[in-house]
Amino acid sequence: MMRFKAIAIAALFAGSIFAADVPRKSPEFGFQLPDGKQATLSSYHGKVVVLAFILTGCPHCQKATQVLSQLQRELGPKGFQVLEAAINPDANIGAFISRFQPPFPVGTAGQLDALQYMHLSPMVRSFMPYISFIDREGVIRSQLTGSDLPDEAQDKVLRDLAENLVNEHSAAHHARPKRASK
Repeated sequence: MMRFKAIAIAALFAGSIFAADVPRKSPEFGFQLPDGKQATLSSYHGKVVVLAFILTGCPHCQKATQVLSQLQRELGPKGFQVLEAAINPDANIGAFISRFQPPFPVGTAGQLDALQYMHLSPMVRSFMPYISFIDREGVIRSQLTGSDLPDEAQDKVLRDLAENLVNEHSAAHHARPKRASK
């Protein structure tokens, strides 16, 4: 019984032991698209990128896809890009794309690859989706899991994070001192 309690306590604290430090430089990440091509983060350097890992049958993930689709339509012209990878082994990406019509690339990735990217322990249960917000310099500025995104707040949380990162660029651009002309 004592051993069971020790394992249970270790599991409770594993989330904080294995929690990802943010901000941190984003490693390269790629995933398979339905057409056989590869989507990579480095293809979008200079943009604010949201990398979302989903389960195609998860209602919470489907809601996140809808919110991120709206943000892509609104903020895409300002340098915002969503990338989404399903990590369930039976993901029917064609049916998912047909149903939700996301205006961004959707493909598949391995579950362990997603956990490694997010710096999540496979020993700790995390709720889906997993979402990383990456700034224009390639730095992960925020990470969320499904437990951070209650349905009623999902739209506001994702929108606030996206708009803040997109607007950072224009605020920094306007704050730069002008060079004196000769």
